[in-house]
Amino acid sequence: MRAAKKGMALLFVLLLTLTSAVPAFAAEKVTLSLQMRIGSTSALVNGEKETIEKPFVQNGTTLVPLGVFQRTFGTSSRLEGENLVRLSYGSRSVTFAIGGKSATVNGKKVALAAAPVMKNGTLMVPMRPVTDMLGAEVKFASGSIVVTLKSDNGIPGRTPTEEEKTTGRVGSSYADWSIDYPAGATAESNGSEFSTIMGDADGTYVLQVQVWDEGADASAADIQEQLEQEAEAAGETVVDSEIVSSQVASPYARVITLDSDGVYWQSRRYYEDGRAYSLYLGDSTAAGYADLAKWDDLLNSFRPTFATPGTKTEDVSGVKGGLVSTSVPDYGATLEVPVGWTPTDSSQREYEGEDGSVLTMDVVSAGTIKTLQEWHTLLQSRADEIFLPGVAQPIAAESTKAAGEAARIEKLTYDLGSGVQHWNWLVLKKGDYLYILRYSAPQAAYNEQTFRKIVNSLAIEFETVPANFGKLGQISYLKDKSLSMTISNNDFRMSVPAYWSAQPIESAGVARSFLIPGGLFRIDTVDAGLEAASARAVRDLADRKLDDATLTTETPKHTTFAGVPAIRIAYKGTDGSAYQAEDVYFRHGETTYRIHYELDQGAATSAQLAGIERALQSFAFLKPIMNSTK
Repeated sequence: MRAAKKGMALLFVLLLTLTSAVPAFAAEKVTLSLQMRIGSTSALVNGEKETIEKPFVQNGTTLVPLGVFQRTFGTSSRLEGENLVRLSYGSRSVTFAIGGKSATVNGKKVALAAAPVMKNGTLMVPMRPVTDMLGAEVKFASGSIVVTLKSDNGIPGRTPTEEEKTTGRVGSSYADWSIDYPAGATAESNGSEFSTIMGDADGTYVLQVQVWDEGADASAADIQEQLEQEAEAAGETVVDSEIVSSQVASPYARVITLDSDGVYWQSRRYYEDGRAYSLYLGDSTAAGYADLAKWDDLLNSFRPTFATPGTKTEDVSGVKGGLVSTSVPDYGATLEVPVGWTPTDSSQREYEGEDGSVLTMDVVSAGTIKTLQEWHTLLQSRADEIFLPGVAQPIAAESTKAAGEAARIEKLTYDLGSGVQHWNWLVLKKGDYLYILRYSAPQAAYNEQTFRKIVNSLAIEFETVPANFGKLGQISYLKDKSLSMTISNNDFRMSVPAYWSAQPIESAGVARSFLIPGGLFRIDTVDAGLEAASARAVRDLADRKLDDATLTTETPKHTTFAGVPAIRIAYKGTDGSAYQAEDVYFRHGETTYRIHYELDQGAATSAQLAGIERALQSFAFLKPIMNSTK
């Protein structure tokens, strides 16, 4: 996908100091040191005196200010959710939950005698998990603490000497590229494994490398036209443009532009083996486009390959075995998911893959469920209510361990007529809560080994959920089919089964929309009279029959609905799988409504159909009819 994000302000690069980043190189190893005293606000950070929040001891554990590690060793930190903090150093990391009694150090969970706590606006964390993550040496003497670490990344915050500059390379082993790495720079993935951003902490320059697959190479003239048109679309002025022959790669195009903020940018694009590599460098100090020439050596060092013989290359890619680390901050969970799977919203509780795979994490109150076998029994009973006999296989279950706890894996396979689908669950019980990880995928994308890798990677700070939540309701598809919920607006009210899942309203005219297992139920308005709306529906169904020879439509039935004239049209067809559906048109005052519901035939159980009928029978208008016309 060709979608570069240069950004409107170079200060965006300052965000790198808040996130996991690869630090810059130095020419030789140096020894970084942090010296503190319990109860003292004075500290020596690499030999320089600084004022810090007083370290203190609680339950035999030394707690120190989190920020002092960044200033001393060049670590980076970020807040995930409201209370989960991740401290990173290259590929190593430690994760704390504020108030939690455990931490995850380089992927391994450890118990804490004292929890991280806010003190005078400063986050104080147990020191030992951080120093263990760094691999640092710690010495105690008469209340004094000395932490040392040998590093080839230079001294954080100090301007490197000329000898220290550009002594290594950085790149992505996954996206397959590398470039010389200026000292003092930080680099990190920028939202995906195919986009990396780097720059200095002052925000004077920023360099973004973006990669995508196209399956075919483009000519240099084509590339030049691409860059010029992209600049024009972004409202930038092209001040220089040329095609450049390269001795290490295919010819590339180079375009220099001036953006609306007065910042000069140099953009380069290469094509190698059907993959496009784009470089965007902006310099806030450049007074004219010729000033960007100082970056030519850096940009010329770019290679569309990761490995450089004889040179150390730091890897910004977090991909290991096809998986990347992620988290569900609300639940204090960390896990690994396949690269390319993306969260569906900011809560990061659900991830989707382009192949139709979905991974969802839920936490619910255990309620009356005392054992995992009871949960299995509930799951099987709900499946029996959703699927007709023969559509789904009995749910297979096996015992396992996850996040250090006894757990179960449940596997459901079904086929509604459009192909085999797989649903796998991991469920474990901790305290008053059930932690549930659900993986679903069509047959072509299903990979049980991938699910088991995800399960094995799962780590949970079990203190997080009780701290953030009280009683949590059941997952929608597991709710009792007899339970109902009332919905209403200014015009009507109705009662629908509680296991239906309400969907966001994304288009005008839609009043309510619900997902039913194997189908949907929707109420919307129609811009036509009652007879005209139904006649149009009949014509639309006739057109659909041209694409679906199995479509059969019953004769429209004139009746009443909720006390007003109505027309009901029932039909069956095939859209991937066989389904049955009905549209109910009715008019109240000056508004024509339509209720549309459909179910895959394999999910048209008596329980599901009874729920739909119950919802229809409950529909009632809240206002008297003032005027009803056809």
